[in-house]
Amino acid sequence: MAVFTFNPYPQIGTELTAGMDAVAGALTPTSTIDDLANAIYNYVQPIYYPTSPIGVPKQIEIEIKSVVYNIANAYNNKSLGTTLMYKPSQMNIIRMMLGQITTELTPINALGSWLLDIEDNVSKDNLPLDIQTPLLLGIDEGEAIYAYWIAKVATPGTWAPFFDPREPHNYANIPLWTAACMEGGLIGANATQQGLIAPTTDITSVNIISSLIGALTVGAGKVIFKWVPRIQPAELIRSTVLQNGLNGALLGGFNPLGGGGNFQMMSGTHEQCINKYDCRGGDNTGGCTNEQLCFAMQTA
Repeated sequence: MAVFTFNPYPQIGTELTAGMDAVAGALTPTSTIDDLANAIYNYVQPIYYPTSPIGVPKQIEIEIKSVVYNIANAYNNKSLGTTLMYKPSQMNIIRMMLGQITTELTPINALGSWLLDIEDNVSKDNLPLDIQTPLLLGIDEGEAIYAYWIAKVATPGTWAPFFDPREPHNYANIPLWTAACMEGGLIGANATQQGLIAPTTDITSVNIISSLIGALTVGAGKVIFKWVPRIQPAELIRSTVLQNGLNGALLGGFNPLGGGGNFQMMSGTHEQCINKYDCRGGDNTGGCTNEQLCFAMQTA
């Protein structure tokens, strides 16, 4: 019998879906990011920072809400893989989680099996346990939110005001909503070296909390506010260079990319990874020294 990976963070998925219910019940179509931050704080605080006889310190409220805003900014500015970097070995798994196989190429009714397959291979990749932690958190959040949206699209409940009135449109969005939620969890688990600031000293526990906040922030924000991440400067560079290369190939003129219009990396340089296949080396950069742009090319 095959031995599968046991995810050590099953509770995070349960807390995520309960938190999504809490957020949907607290917000309306006219709500703002401030309302989202308040709703997430009101949900997270009693679980992880229960009220003491002297009350909850104000710094805890400021801290939790600041994570919401920071993660929203990071998601909408495509920080994961650019300014928020994971190790190349982790990026292999993250590309599977957030890439086209998840968002476009897998039938929606088979997406749960695909996520389980990724989860099963995290431990098989021989990664140290601390390297596995954010990946397993993100995967568990993905599995939970996928099942959650399948159920909610059929019976929206408090999510009805935020859904498209045409049910098939909501069903078609499930892969995108699932990937966005996982991305929020991954951003939260890596937002800073120690996740949330003091008073917590256990970095692993703190990363669990900030990953949950990230999954709630982006998982709910994507649906409620219809977030679409902004175009970034690196993408403009890529578009310009690719267009120049295409023009050269079509017009029979000089192709600055080399190779007669096949969009290879600029000859003799490592300044830009133009082609996704230039990023496929053992270190996921194929020799390109600009790993951040390399990741952007692969996930574009």
